[in-house]
Amino acid sequence: MRRIVPLLFATVTAACLAAAVPAAAEPASSPAAAAAVSTFEGSNCPADSLCLYRDYNFTGGGIALRAGDHLPWLGAYGFNDHMSSWSNDSGTVCYWWTDAYSGGEGHDMKNGYRVNVLPQENDMASSVRCY
Repeated sequence: MRRIVPLLFATVTAACLAAAVPAAAEPASSPAAAAAVSTFEGSNCPADSLCLYRDYNFTGGGIALRAGDHLPWLGAYGFNDHMSSWSNDSGTVCYWWTDAYSGGEGHDMKNGYRVNVLPQENDMASSVRCY
């Protein structure tokens, strides 16, 4: 009986954590999955996109994703640990994580929102996914 209780606790805990923020099932995205990813200068976020900006107040240029895009490691685009603000007009909810491959702490990015990340979260994004 003593072995069953810790196993049950671990199983329930893992299930609750997994339900909190969607995680990537695959270890990496294919080039086709990220085909819509682009870069932009200044505040020129492309229409119908999630835009990650280098600076606060939606400036400094950055990268843009579309619905269905997944960047398991922002370093592949030279953007690991560089996000200070974001705007989401992708038509879907997106998520960012503090670690590559949807690891670490996850944060939702609701459609229609524009957010300056909190000071303690500045330059911490390492992976992003739009569903």
